[in-house]
Amino acid sequence: MTLNTLSVREISWEKHTSSYNYTLALENHLRCNTAIENGQINDPIFSLEVYNNLANDYFRHGEIDNAIAFYHKALETLEGMKRDSRSFAEMYMQIGLSYKSGAKLGVARDYLMRSLALYEMRDEQKLVGLTHHHLGKTLEKKNDFQGAEDEYRQAITIEQDIEDDVSASICHTSLAELLLKQGKADEAEQEAQKALTFANASQDVQTRGQALMALGQIRHNAKDYAGADKLFTEALDLLDESGANEITASAYSRYANLLEERGEVQRSLTAFKKAFEYQRQGNRGHLE
Repeated sequence: MTLNTLSVREISWEKHTSSYNYTLALENHLRCNTAIENGQINDPIFSLEVYNNLANDYFRHGEIDNAIAFYHKALETLEGMKRDSRSFAEMYMQIGLSYKSGAKLGVARDYLMRSLALYEMRDEQKLVGLTHHHLGKTLEKKNDFQGAEDEYRQAITIEQDIEDDVSASICHTSLAELLLKQGKADEAEQEAQKALTFANASQDVQTRGQALMALGQIRHNAKDYAGADKLFTEALDLLDESGANEITASAYSRYANLLEERGEVQRSLTAFKKAFEYQRQGNRGHLE
């Protein structure tokens, strides 16, 4: 199996995950991983993408131990790349120049961009941060709250260092929700406000919506239902615009459950219907 064939399989992940076909995504990534383990390919960036995507696939399937194992493999790969980034960058540069001399400009550009990314290492640092974030989510699923908090805080430090507002906001939101789960409302509020600050700076509607959902949950837990509803409404309006059907469905379902807890049955049903509609849109994409 060639690098190009494997790359096609790897790229196909976006199509399968965007259509909720996580089983097929997992199957493709396992094929890629087999090729890596068999020594058919020695490309650290490709391996990194495969390990991260496999970890995400296993997380979605609820196979938490496998997810943790592959997040660690991704982080180990990143550490190896940082130690030997110059030689890998030079290798990609030579391959790119060879393709350029052969007039294969599209492939040449791909390898030259990989070389540049390794020299700069900014993109890889972003991925390091997000991998720590995903590992934190996975540890949280196992109720290892301290381990999850450590991973979130490490992710935040990395994303802020490279000034990635969207990623930093996502990490602060996750930390806020974790702290709230542990009853640390004041600390959760501080993290959620930081998440919103970064989200506003990014002007990304999905990220802003997620940060506002966290703040709404904090208000709800404090029984400030009017304040919570205002934040939830603003958050859901933003998520409606985002096009992120899965995240929006989850947000409406979350709000519906909170309304049901309060005894507001009719409003809860309305929110559940919205959640179902967004989930249905995602499933329709899968069928198409």
